[in-house]
Amino acid sequence: LEPSRLSAGRSSFALVAMGRNNSSDRSGSPKKKDERSRSRSRRKDSRSRSRNGDAGKKKPDDYGVDTMKITDDDAAFILGKGGKTKEKVARVSEAEIELFERDLILEFRGSKLQRRKAKKYAEGVMAQRTGPVNITEDFDDGDMTTLMVPQEAVGFVTGRAGNFLRTIEEEWCTLMFFCEIGSGRNKDFEKLAIFGGVRARRGAELKVLSAVETKVPGYLEKIRDDVL
Repeated sequence: LEPSRLSAGRSSFALVAMGRNNSSDRSGSPKKKDERSRSRSRRKDSRSRSRNGDAGKKKPDDYGVDTMKITDDDAAFILGKGGKTKEKVARVSEAEIELFERDLILEFRGSKLQRRKAKKYAEGVMAQRTGPVNITEDFDDGDMTTLMVPQEAVGFVTGRAGNFLRTIEEEWCTLMFFCEIGSGRNKDFEKLAIFGGVRARRGAELKVLSAVETKVPGYLEKIRDDVL
């Protein structure tokens, strides 16, 4: 062979070899593949643990399940827009709540106290559909605060379509509704029941009092000894 042709052949062979090496680098070495595989596996395991993070949470000794039969109208009311009302009752009571719409059954899961709270909250929410909520003194499980709201401030505190109360509930993780306690009704005031933890109820109460003071200046001074 002529020297020029031999040189060209060697160059072609070198280019092919370089191409193979580059291809090998792009596909990655077996070690790098293993590392990427392990990384994907770790991310997958992490997502799985995140979804099941509460699975290992210890249940209380008196954990149980209670059910309540409801009507079709009650089901829509307790569910709320996008399921928000049911979620709110579950959050405040710290119970698990499931609505079986086909069977019209509400299921409460949790400790005895959590189930009792969830059930009475659900009953209070559903009672608003047909009129004022009437509650008795034994309704309080250490989770209720009542506040007298002047009649002229009730609409302002409630807000359009109840939006102001719902905003306070969301902010302070409480459940709130106007109610009648015992017999009789005061035409000058409405009783507002606030349910939740101590701090949550106090925050919601002060928020409501601020709104009342805006509508009825000087009201807080009159009831200072009762609320402070």
